Amino acid sequence: MTGPLFLGIDAGQTTVKAVVHDDRLHPVATGRRSSPVHHPRPRFAERTQDELWASAAGAIADAVSQVDASRIAAIGISGHGDGLHLVDDDGGPVSPAITAMDGRAFREWQRITGVADRAKTILEVSGQQAPLGGAGPLLAWMRENDPDATERAAHLIWCKDVLRLRLIGGRPETDLSDATASFLDMRRGEWSREVLEAYDLGWAERLLPPLRRSADIAGAVTADAVAATGLAEGTPVVVGLHDVQASAIGSAALVPGRLSLIAGSFSTNGVTTTGDEVDPRWQCRVSIRPDLRVAMSTSPTASPALEWAVRVFGGEADDARDALFAEAAALEPDADTPAMLPYLLGSPLGDAPTAAFAGIGAGHGRGHVFRGVLEGIVCMHVWHTRALATSYDWSGPIRLGGGISRSPLYVQMVADAMGQPVSVVRGDEVGAFGAAAVAALGVGHFASIDEAQELVELADPVVPRVELAGHWQRIVARFDALNDSLAPWWNENA
Repeated sequence: MTGPLFLGIDAGQTTVKAVVHDDRLHPVATGRRSSPVHHPRPRFAERTQDELWASAAGAIADAVSQVDASRIAAIGISGHGDGLHLVDDDGGPVSPAITAMDGRAFREWQRITGVADRAKTILEVSGQQAPLGGAGPLLAWMRENDPDATERAAHLIWCKDVLRLRLIGGRPETDLSDATASFLDMRRGEWSREVLEAYDLGWAERLLPPLRRSADIAGAVTADAVAATGLAEGTPVVVGLHDVQASAIGSAALVPGRLSLIAGSFSTNGVTTTGDEVDPRWQCRVSIRPDLRVAMSTSPTASPALEWAVRVFGGEADDARDALFAEAAALEPDADTPAMLPYLLGSPLGDAPTAAFAGIGAGHGRGHVFRGVLEGIVCMHVWHTRALATSYDWSGPIRLGGGISRSPLYVQMVADAMGQPVSVVRGDEVGAFGAAAVAALGVGHFASIDEAQELVELADPVVPRVELAGHWQRIVARFDALNDSLAPWWNENA
C-alpha cells in the first residue's frame, strides 16, 4: 500500500473511535475505546477532560500501531456537540467535560425559554431554541453553582477542541459547526452579543474563542502527544468539526437536498440546505462553511432506549443480543406489538415526558416488546422528519447510519415507516470518515468536500413494502395519540 494516510477521530458521547484511512478513504486500521460517563448526581452526565483525552489517546494508539505513522498526512477530529468544556489560557481544564446528555441545567433552561422575547431572539438569531444540554443553560448553571470555575475559565470550547489541544497545544479555538450550537449568529457566521444577552450571559463574551473553518490547519502533533499516541511529531491537524456534520459527510449527505438519519446516542435527523428557516422543532446549524447548513431535529431517543431494552432482557452478550433481534424479526411484519415512547433520557416535547409502554397484552413475549422498542425509535425518525418537512424538501434515498442501522430489520422498518427508499453506508464509522475527509481537504488532497463524498460506499437502497403502509400509519397514529394522552399526567408529575 502506497500513498498518504488520513486519521479520523470521532469522539461521541460514550465512545471514541480512531480510524486510519487510505488516500481513497478506505479504512485500514481502527482503534476504539469507551469514554466513561459519570452520573454523580441526578441529571448529571460528565467525565473529566483527562478521561476524555485518555480514551482518545488509547484509541489513536491502537489504530496507529497498525500502520506506519510517518505516512499519516493529516488528522481530523469530530466530537459530540453541545455540552460544556471550560479551559484556562493554556488549554487546561477548569471544569468537567459535560456531555450533551446532561440535564442539570433544567431550571436555567426553563427560565431562559420561559421569557418569550429572549427565546424568540435565541431562535431567530442562533437558529435554534436553547438546548437543555447546551452551553447556554450549562454556563448559567455553572455561574450559579461553581462561580470559581467560571472565574478561572478563559475559553469555552467543545469536545473535539479538547482533543485537538492535547494533540497540538496552542491557543483554544473552535469551528463554525460547533460554535453554531451556542451563541453564533448563524446567518453571519459570527459570535452574537445579542444572543449572549438573551441568555443573560453578557459576562461570558470573554470566553468565546476565535472561529476557524473546519478544514483549516490548526497546528501539528507535539512531542508530548507522540508519547501518548504513537503519532509522528509534526503531523498536521485540522480544526475539526461537530460529529453530526462529520457523519453527514460520511453518509454522502452533506449536499443540499439530502436527508440523513443517525440512530446513535441521539436520534439525529438532518437535511442539508443553504436556507435559513428556523423553527422550535429543529436546529438550523452552520456546517463546515458559512453558506452550508444542516437543519437537524434531534432527541436522545435512539440507542439509550435500545440499550435499556437489551440490558433488561439480558442481551448484553453478542449472541444474546442477536437472539433478541431474531425474535423481533421472526414476528409477522404487521404483528400486534406494544407502543413505546423512548424518552429514557429526554424527549423533543420538553423536560416533563418520560418513557412509557402501552398496549401490553398477555399474549406478548419479549420479542413483541423488543420490537415495540424498535418501533418507538423508528417513530422518532418520523416525528423529527415530519417537522423538517414543513420547510424543507429532500430527494434520493434517505441515508441511514448509527449502530442500529447494522440491523436489517431496523433498516426495513425505517423504509416502511418513512415510505421512502433507505440506503445504509457500508462503512461502520461514518463520523471518522467525515473527520478524515476534512483532514484530507485541509492539506489539499481533495479539491472539495464533494469529491470526498463521492468515495462513500452505499448499500443498495432498501425499498418500503407498499402493503405495510397502512400498518405503519396506524403505528405512527398510535404513537402520536399516546403522546397526547400522557401530556396531562407528565405535567402533573414533572
